[in-house]
Parts: sequence; C-alpha cells; structure tokens
Amino acid sequence: MAKPLTPISIAALKARAKPYEISDGGCAGLRVVVFPSKRKSYVVRYRFRRLSRKLTLGTVLLTRNGEGEPDTTPELDTPLSLAAARELATKALRQARAGNDPAAAKRKRNEEQRAGEADTLRAIAEEYLRREGPRLRTLRQRRADLELLWESPLGQLPIDQITRGQYARVLDGVADHNGPVRSDRARSALRTLLNWHAGRSDFVSPLPRGGRKTSIQERARTRTLSDPELRKFWTVAAAYPSPYGSFLRFLLLTGARRSEASGLHRNELSEDGTVWVIPAARTKIKRDVLIPLSKAAQRIIAEQPPGDFVFGVDGSRPFGAFDRRKRAFDAKLGFSDYVLHDLRRTSRTLLSRAGIAADHAERCLGHVIGGVRKHYDLWEYQDEKRHAFEALAALLERIVRGPQEKVADMAAERKKRRRP
Repeated sequence: MAKPLTPISIAALKARAKPYEISDGGCAGLRVVVFPSKRKSYVVRYRFRRLSRKLTLGTVLLTRNGEGEPDTTPELDTPLSLAAARELATKALRQARAGNDPAAAKRKRNEEQRAGEADTLRAIAEEYLRREGPRLRTLRQRRADLELLWESPLGQLPIDQITRGQYARVLDGVADHNGPVRSDRARSALRTLLNWHAGRSDFVSPLPRGGRKTSIQERARTRTLSDPELRKFWTVAAAYPSPYGSFLRFLLLTGARRSEASGLHRNELSEDGTVWVIPAARTKIKRDVLIPLSKAAQRIIAEQPPGDFVFGVDGSRPFGAFDRRKRAFDAKLGFSDYVLHDLRRTSRTLLSRAGIAADHAERCLGHVIGGVRKHYDLWEYQDEKRHAFEALAALLERIVRGPQEKVADMAAERKKRRRP
C-alpha cells in the first residue's frame, strides 16, 4: 500500500527520462506526476461509467524547505499545496460517484472560456488585422487606431456585449486626449471592424451608419511653410544625419506622401534613376503613380548608402518611428507646429507659385482628375510633370538662397555688365 505523501517527500522526487506518477496513500486516487523538465503536478485518477479517467488538478506548490503553503480556497489549474490537492481530489471523486464527470466539466469550462476570449474586442481586432492586413494600404495606421480601443477596458469584453454607449465614452476619451480627428479615425476603423465581424457571424453592429464627425473646418489643415520657414527647414535638413534629413528634402521635392517616400524601394526606380513609379499597392488611388524625378531629387537618392530601400534602416527595411524622429529634428529646427503632410501641401502650393497648370500640378501629387477624364484620359503627362518638378526644385533653391544672396547675384551681374 502506498505511503501518504508529505511536502518534503514530494520535494525530494527526482526527474527521470520519462514522466512517472507516485500515488498518495493519504487520499484515494491522488497522484503526483513528475516530468523530465522537473515540473510536478497533481492529478486524480478515477473510474466513471466503467472507464478510467484522469483529472489534472494543478502544479505542485512547495516552499524552499518543503513545507506546503496553505490554500483557503483551492481552485483547479492553480499551484496547489498537498492539502489543497487532497481537498480537490476528494471533491472530484464525490462528483464522479454522483454521476457527474469532473474531467468533462473542466473541459467544458475551458472551451467556454476559450470561446469567450476568442470573441473579445481585442481578439476580433487582431484576427481582422491578420486576415485583412495584407490588403490594407494603411495597415500601420489602422492598427494604431484599433489599439486605442482594445487597450481600453473594452478590449477584454466579449464584442457582442459592448453597447453603443460604451463605445461612445471611449471615443470621447480619444477625442479629449488625442484630438477629434484621431477620434474620427478610430470610429471609422471600429465601424469597419464591426461590419467585418458581422459579415462572418450572427453579430449585429451597435454603431449607426453615420455618427458624429468633426466639421470640415475642424478637420482640414491649411498649414504651409512660409519662405523663412522653408529656408530654415531646408538648411537644417541638409545638415541633419541621413536618412531623415534627406528624406525631408525629398518630400518637398516630390510632394510625395510620407509612407510613399519612406517605402521607396530601388526596384521602383527606372534603370537610369530619373523616374520613380509608385506601385498601386502603395498609393491612395490604387493606381501606379509616375514621378519624373528632378535633378535635385536624383542627387538625394544618389547620396544614400546602397540597399534595397533608399531611405531604409541599413537599406534593409523602411524606417519608422516618425514621431520620435520629428521631435528630434524639431529640436534643431526651432519650431514644431507642422506635420509631415504639410510639406506635401507646401509643395503643391509652390507648384502653382511656379506657374504650373493646375491639372499638371494635381497629377504630380498623384491626385485623380475628376469627372469622366479619370476614365478616359490615361496619358501620364511625363514631360509636363518633369518640367513641373524641375520648376519646383528651382523655386525651392531660390527660396533657400534667400533675398540677400539674390541681391548679391544681381549686383555681381550689374558689375559684370559695366566691364569694358
């Protein structure tokens, strides 16, 4: 007959090449399983409807001196003292004699728990990003917007139990801390997520089709860099370490979006390096966008170290951490009341200032010309866009040189003309 186990005898059990069990003479059916990894667990073996059953109670809990720590309310699948394991084993045997299989009951509880965890807002959001992410152009932004929601107390709640009012309070908090535009983006991402989940299950989204959005006046930005700001911006960027300093100047010269320029891969450049074709997968309009590069933009690319990505980290991947990089750059710049997209707006404004026709300027930025023309006029206007980008580079150069240098150049020219 097996001897009753003690905390000291359990602590003395050594691991072997294969798992083995030691019966407890102090409680029928209770055993200690010792694994090769030195982990020890309590199990209870019993018979239910003439079949052998095993119920895992939990891991062995021992202090350094081998004394078991008391458990006032022992629970399954938690570290257990010997006394707690005997209590749970006795309870399981009593259930089996009453006609209820404790192992089946535990298995059902675990399945319900896993199902509940699989249907939380966070779990559904992560599944959505995993399945739909490869088709999202703004995957990083979509994930950031959804994180604002799943990091809230709603993240661990079953998605079918969250009410419209709970979503509204969280989105109001986003508006208070991150601004109304960010709240609108989070609401849009949430609505897309809930509709996606509704299309795959019996779930009904609690959000209405519409919903409050900030007004056009609140959302639209009109910020452009003035000539003195441009002069300082370009000068600081030219002296700033690569790739960020070069990246900022490239944005001004091309009017490209932040994500388009940061992900510039060398296979998107023509063989002679004079044309950049942004693939449709990386553009907002889902079409290839052809950018004839000005000579100034070509020089910036030529200055970058070799690698797959022109503005990459060691050339192996596009760089990120835009907020951190911008804060460091702005500390040198002396002003920070702009966002990187304002550079794109500045470039577009400068194109008009340089005398470029509106249609050509819009095509330079990859904008779609409205009406039936977007379906019937598929000409790339490569020569016109090349002229536009060269005019933009020339205007930027004049702005950066400043009025003093311009006056000096005019004086030198007049002096040259007076020479016999």
